[in-house]
Amino acid sequence: MVVLLIVAITIGMVGINLQRGDNNRVQEEADRIVILLQAAREEAILQGQVFAVQFSADGYRFLRLNNKGKLELIEQDEVLSPRTLPDGVTLSFTMDGAVAETEAGLVLDPSGSFIPFVLTLHAGEATWQAHGLANGKIQSMPLVPLHAG
Repeated sequence: MVVLLIVAITIGMVGINLQRGDNNRVQEEADRIVILLQAAREEAILQGQVFAVQFSADGYRFLRLNNKGKLELIEQDEVLSPRTLPDGVTLSFTMDGAVAETEAGLVLDPSGSFIPFVLTLHAGEATWQAHGLANGKIQSMPLVPLHAG
């Protein structure tokens, strides 16, 4: 009986640690995405050039409008190189309240504004979001559950 109690407590503690680990992973990744999106937005403004970001379930990549008017992948850049999400972390992307299709993109134009968006990162039971507002502000925050009532 005592052994079962110890096993139950141990399993509970492992579950709490795993949950805390997932929360940390999604929060850190959301914070990283916010910083990178802010950097890309600033580059678009400073260079007077259109940038874009394409998202998939397992990562994201930055693009720049070339002199032929086509978006090209940014590969040789320490900051804006393609990123893969950590194992177990997935990403979903909504723009202006509508779920975006796979490989949907966010356009960052030289004005600094963009269509409002929400990036939602999941790992296990943990969820964290990055919100982009029409005025160009981008912020990271936990998912706020809706309360029925």
